[in-house]
Amino acid sequence: MTYLVRCLSGLASMLFVVTGSSQQQTPPGGDPVAWAAVSIHPTDPTSTKNSWGDQPNGISDHGIGLQGLISQAYNFSVMPFRDDEIEGLPAWAKSTRYDVIARVDPDDQEAFRKLSSLSMQETVAAFAARQSTGEMLMEQALLADRFHLKAHWEPRERTVYLLTVAKSGVRMSLAADPKHGGMTFNSGKLSGKGVPVPFIASLLASPAQRTVMDHTGLTGRYDFDLHFAPESVTAADATSAEPDFFTAVQEQLGLKLQSSKAQVPVLVIDHVEQPTPN
Repeated sequence: MTYLVRCLSGLASMLFVVTGSSQQQTPPGGDPVAWAAVSIHPTDPTSTKNSWGDQPNGISDHGIGLQGLISQAYNFSVMPFRDDEIEGLPAWAKSTRYDVIARVDPDDQEAFRKLSSLSMQETVAAFAARQSTGEMLMEQALLADRFHLKAHWEPRERTVYLLTVAKSGVRMSLAADPKHGGMTFNSGKLSGKGVPVPFIASLLASPAQRTVMDHTGLTGRYDFDLHFAPESVTAADATSAEPDFFTAVQEQLGLKLQSSKAQVPVLVIDHVEQPTPN
């Protein structure tokens, strides 16, 4: 599991920032295990492909920038870090892509399987508790070891969207099966089953291109389908039969996005280097 990129079948990845807890707790999924072998190489610049995912014995990423790798390790969102959510990356970190293969010992494969197989509901609970998962801690360790990454969280004032209930009322359906669920994200389409509203807010942040803060007061889990013109979040394409993003949120979900200012956590990069040789 990390961000929805890993945890939801590679369709997008998992918002909300965590901070350390004063009490020692077992991370969701279990304690992290050590990497037995890690290989990191710059991606062939002629390659236009990118992919990522968990394997039974580790992770395999291809064509992923450092910001994406940091997102998998640190970002508590269903989407990778936007540029306004991370500060201090050097220019090379924004242009170089990497192929990363990391493996655990055979004896640790079962433990890793549990770490990387959290359900959406378990992930939602972990993020609500502001707690890093075991696999995220493993990826943080990888970045610290190979990129010498050091980072910390700081609050920053940002323009955000407040998510509220529209005058028309909620148009999503209460979950048919609130104990199980999942989400998918493709260009111009978001859908989910058994999803709590704070998690829906984190999904909406990607097409909105801002942090979305849940101010609905809704506590249930919902099934929903949202479709909109992917070309623009402000105005539907003249040739598209789909509404613009904001209209779709209001008409199809019964929710409203209102622009505001708020303090949000931003990851500040204190130190990072190009990866050490294999």
